[in-house]
Amino acid sequence: MDTIIEKIVEIIAPYRKGDWFVKIDAAHVKKWINQFDEEDREFILNELLHLLPQCFLTKEKTIEALEVVFEVLKKDFKYDSIEELLDHTCFLHCQPEHKSQSILLKFLDEILIEKYGRSVNDCGSKEIKYWLYLDDVLASGGTCRRDIVSVIEDYGKEDFKSSGISIICIYFVLHVWGSSNCRFAIEKSLGYELKEDKLKYYRIGTVENNPRIHHYWNPSPKFNHAYPVECDKGKEFLDFIENAFDREYEMKNEKYAFRSSEHPKKEEFFSSPENRNRYEQIMLNKGIEIINRIENLNARGLRPLGMTPPAYKTLGTGSHFFTWRNISNTCPIVYWWEANDWHPLFPVQNRGN
Repeated sequence: MDTIIEKIVEIIAPYRKGDWFVKIDAAHVKKWINQFDEEDREFILNELLHLLPQCFLTKEKTIEALEVVFEVLKKDFKYDSIEELLDHTCFLHCQPEHKSQSILLKFLDEILIEKYGRSVNDCGSKEIKYWLYLDDVLASGGTCRRDIVSVIEDYGKEDFKSSGISIICIYFVLHVWGSSNCRFAIEKSLGYELKEDKLKYYRIGTVENNPRIHHYWNPSPKFNHAYPVECDKGKEFLDFIENAFDREYEMKNEKYAFRSSEHPKKEEFFSSPENRNRYEQIMLNKGIEIINRIENLNARGLRPLGMTPPAYKTLGTGSHFFTWRNISNTCPIVYWWEANDWHPLFPVQNRGN
């Protein structure tokens, strides 16, 4: 087991490197894994080692991916150079300074200065044709909807509709289900449909988590996230969370709470279909155990497999994308929760308290 732990440390060591509240080493990983049942520990580590190369974004990989994204934008919008594209691009700054967007804009600023000799604030010197919105994760799409609608309302709904401005959203990780719902929600808030080129999404990583199987547009989703098949503990938790709060709304999407054993058709994320099933059940059961330790449950969207919209009667988003600087709260809570005697693998300040 020690050898596996060392291999995991080699991959995730860059996480929050230099921050005072975390040190990723073998002792840290051992403390985390020893919280699981002894017979599950080596299995979890092996499966995590299989998953990490697919879902851990280093700073270096992210810089490379962002450079590729701008090359794609140049091609999509038919510019001869990225510099020319930047002349017509305004970067949106919608979120408070302590949120991910502000940090990522500073990160992007360094890349633009080094690569193209200009900062974020130097872009958009000519007629503005694009608003570029950068964030780390689009999960349910709620933050994106609020930010985009607010910017459009400030500009003027009808003025935006008739303008030649397009909104470009770039994400480190984009959830397919959330992005499909987000566009619809934005259009509903605005009161009109957006042309395809008025709002475009680009991403570095994709979570293929749309549970609505359709023979034409979603015939065989990969489900590269934790999404367990039906089980008694899962059903018991759904009843618990429905009754945990007084709600002014009905719970929904219960029919999507569990994965059909027929999907994915071909396992391409976990090491095998059998290991997927075992891993998902462990993450679910341990997440339920953590939530049961909470004396006063206040977060309506908290689920064992990660945060989700409060009205969803589901087990959580189940994301499995981690970056060198952050872990989304849509990941299974065993990875980031830090309270109730639980030691997280990826600590985050001011979360899980």
